[in-house]
This record gives sequence, C-alpha cells and structure tokens, in this order.
Amino acid sequence: MSPPLVTAQARGAQLAVDRHRRDPARTVDLTLRTVHDGGTGAGAAAAVTALAADPRVYAVIAAGTNTTVPAAVAACTAAGLTVLVVRAETEDLNTVNTTTALMLRATETVGPLAGVRHLNRVVAAERTVVVRDLGDGGRGLPTFRMAVSHGKLTVGTIVTEEVTAGAGFEAATERIAEHPTAAVLFAGVTPARAAALARALRAAGHRGVCVAGEHVLAAPFLRDGAGWYVAACHVDAAADPRTRAFAVAHRARYGTPPAAWAAEAYDAVGFAVQGVTRLGAEGGRDELKGALLARPWQGITRRMAYDSAATQLYDSDGDGGHFLYRVQRGAARYMARLDDIG
Repeated sequence: MSPPLVTAQARGAQLAVDRHRRDPARTVDLTLRTVHDGGTGAGAAAAVTALAADPRVYAVIAAGTNTTVPAAVAACTAAGLTVLVVRAETEDLNTVNTTTALMLRATETVGPLAGVRHLNRVVAAERTVVVRDLGDGGRGLPTFRMAVSHGKLTVGTIVTEEVTAGAGFEAATERIAEHPTAAVLFAGVTPARAAALARALRAAGHRGVCVAGEHVLAAPFLRDGAGWYVAACHVDAAADPRTRAFAVAHRARYGTPPAAWAAEAYDAVGFAVQGVTRLGAEGGRDELKGALLARPWQGITRRMAYDSAATQLYDSDGDGGHFLYRVQRGAARYMARLDDIG
C-alpha cells in the first residue's frame, strides 16, 4: 500500500491525464504509469531504471520522500530522463542544474515566505522575535538567515533568541513575554519542539502572533499550536478558488476531497505535457528539460518558472506556490495564497 502522500499525488496526476485525454485539441497521447519504490533509495533507482528502458517514457514525476527522490534523480540523470520533483526538498536537491531534475516547489532554503509576508503586511508588530532552535541539525538556519540576515522581515524591531539542543523554551519565552504582543517567528522544523515553544509562550502569557514553516505540521504541534500561522508550499484545493474545479473532479472520481500535494501533482503532469507538446514529434526526451526551462507555465497551484537555464533555480516570486494556514481545533485551516496576503 502506498503512503497517503504518494497516493494523493498519484490521484492528482491521474486526474491531469484524464483531463488531457478529453481535450480534442491535444497533439500527444498520454499514459500514466505508477511504480513503487518500496520506500528505499535502491527501490527508487530500480523503478526509474525500469521506466527508462521504455523509450516512450518522457518524464518521471517523483512523488516520494527525501530519501527516495534523490536516488530517483540520480537514476534519471544517468538515463537522460527528465524528473519533476513535486514535494521533496532535501538539501540534496538544492542544486539540480547538473541533473535532469526540475524542482516544482521552493525548498526550505527560501523560508516560510507566506508567514513572513503575513508578519510584514498584516501583523506589522512593533517587535518580532525570531526563535532559532539549535536542535534541528541546522535546518532552521535558512529561515533565521532569511528573516534576520537577508532582511525579509521589514516591520518593527527584530530581536533573536537561540535555544540550544535539548533545552526548554521557558527562559526565552519569559523574555519574549516582557513584550506580550510581540510577534514570534519559529526558525525550526521539529513539530515537537514547535509544540513545546507554543506551550511555553502560552504559559508565559504571550499574546502576539506566532508563525512557523510547514515542517511543524504534524500531530504534536497541531495539538498545542492553536492560533499559530503556518506557511506551506501546498494548497488546500477544496478551499482555494483557483483549485475548486480540481477538487470537484477529485471528489467525483475518488469520493473524497483532495489531500495535500494532489493538486501540485496535477500541475506537474500539465507542466510536463505542455513541454512534450512543444517538442513535437521530432523532439527527443533528452530535450524535455530544456523545453520546460524555456518559458514559464501557469498551473492551478502556481506559476512554474526558473531564474535561468544556467542556475535552474525555481522562481519563488509572484505566484510561486506559497500558502498560509492557521491552526484551529487541531487542524491547519487554509487562509490565503502569498499574493493575496495583505
């Protein structure tokens, strides 16, 4: 049985294939094949190798994890086969310009942009505290740098608190609570640690707005993070006006609303198809990545665009696939797209 996140992406991709087959103006036929990696890097490499042996396969959509997707990227590169990465975002994928991969999302190096925009344009607190959790192996550092060093937080006074690995947040939250309406940005990725910070802030009497990135969206944090805003790179397709038609089609086919990352996989197929269509009958699959880099493409969840063919960095500006949620009653409730905040 596939993990729920993989199933969600497979369903979104299949709906894109169904829609393409109904298009009377289509110039290419499309078939979706699903192969399982078994949750291991070796399994991902073997699956890609089997796919690459079929010359009719023009692209792979990597729906796996931070463990399996890098292995799939390496195997696709060896085979000259374009691979589109929907959800994975390990640092192993931060530079893909020497591979056949394209990232279809911003990675954690960009930071929680929707949350920061909410702080700048809506909250506009006189004081914002950036809390860096030193116990996450450095994964919170990009958010810390984005907010503090790169100046993305632009309103009010910015102060910092660093909490060492294994330490509690009580001392930091006592200092934060000296300014009880100060905003808080959590520069960390561990759900349990974010939950501990939320509890400590509540106990200290803090009343300001709190923001974190999507990595905290798991049960420990959802239980304790009531009221927090969370920036994520996946849309709630049933709640966003631009994805509601997709949500209706998903419910009609599968009997449930689309889960997270289903709509993003739908866009991955659309992005690949328009590239293959532009290649035409004479284009080889080894040319697909160049065709996809050549021009932006607008999907239902985001605009796929890249800074240049040389860097191949995903363009996070504009409609780059950033969304804001708020934790309410133990769940993340969708609020807005980045461009609609403030």
